[in-house]
Amino acid sequence: MATPNYELTERISDQSIDYLFISKGKNDIIKVIQYIYFTELYGKSIFNLGFGDYDLNKDEIDDSVNTDNGDVYKVLNTVLTTIPKFFDTFHDAMLMVQGSDSKTEFTEKCKLTCKKKCSSYCKNQHRRISVYTYYVNKNFETLKEEYTFLGGIEDNNEAIRLEPYVPHQKYDSVFVMKKISKFVL
Repeated sequence: MATPNYELTERISDQSIDYLFISKGKNDIIKVIQYIYFTELYGKSIFNLGFGDYDLNKDEIDDSVNTDNGDVYKVLNTVLTTIPKFFDTFHDAMLMVQGSDSKTEFTEKCKLTCKKKCSSYCKNQHRRISVYTYYVNKNFETLKEEYTFLGGIEDNNEAIRLEPYVPHQKYDSVFVMKKISKFVL
């Protein structure tokens, strides 16, 4: 049986698409999935996938919280259903997926409130990109029929080197594009 997803409200501009929905669980929480223009690379518009709780008063996304609302699979499925919608609007774009918990400043912030009392390595770091790559790895054979994937590896200067995606290899980011035409790095 397929995992259901939440009903979406869509906002589109020439530089972004936002999908809003209400996560229903322990609390009702407004979530937003945001595809926002980032840069040009290899002649393609790169859009960043952002996701988090939506602060209606500030009109901002908080992508650092883990709300643990008891509906993780329904939320993940909802996020995944927006990817084909994104490519319907921005056909020739490339999508960049990273985890907000992969940056150095995340670890410092996490230490202030973390209950895990990690020593040298933060156990909360890289959880988000791990979820995304787990899904891609698990479904790679099917997904590669319709999408091209690149793995991003960040160096010490925070520059990202792209390579053809290899399932189960560790990446700092994943880049996805619709298979419309042949793409060469």
